Amino acid sequence: MPWYCLFCKGGQEQSVMRMLEERGARPLAPLAVHLRPGREGMEKTRQRLLPGYVFFEQEDAPDWTGIGRHSAVLRVLHYKDEQPELRGEDLSFVRWLKMHEGLIDVSEVVKVGTKIAFVSGPLVGMEGQVLKVNKGRRQVQVAVGGEEDLFRTMWCSIEYIQDKNELQP
Repeated sequence: MPWYCLFCKGGQEQSVMRMLEERGARPLAPLAVHLRPGREGMEKTRQRLLPGYVFFEQEDAPDWTGIGRHSAVLRVLHYKDEQPELRGEDLSFVRWLKMHEGLIDVSEVVKVGTKIAFVSGPLVGMEGQVLKVNKGRRQVQVAVGGEEDLFRTMWCSIEYIQDKNELQP
């Protein structure tokens, strides 16, 4: 089934999702769990993974005119060839998001020399795609696409657990 993406006003994702559901689409505005300092240590909060973006799959061709009339919809994302149907790495990315039910939880990592390795969570298997590590904010920037793709990176939270040396018996 084809997937598409809308860019909308920040904070209006829920409204756009309701409108898409009324039109027979299955929308997804992914959330990410982030670690924030709280009264009792680090607390988990949920925030939009990609603020302003709403993905949706729809069997029939979308009614772009009707969708565009929604006050929160700013534009339909499309490629240079004007095609709005997601493809390539963008399609793989949205399928990955759907596989995680639109919620990207904190991934656990271990330090291996000067690098990190994911040991649990949604980012397992993405070691080669880590662009930056922000230890203070406990986040990593992960590459999800290339130059021709609509989505290139995302920030996700990590939690350090034991060093790799400590894991070995």
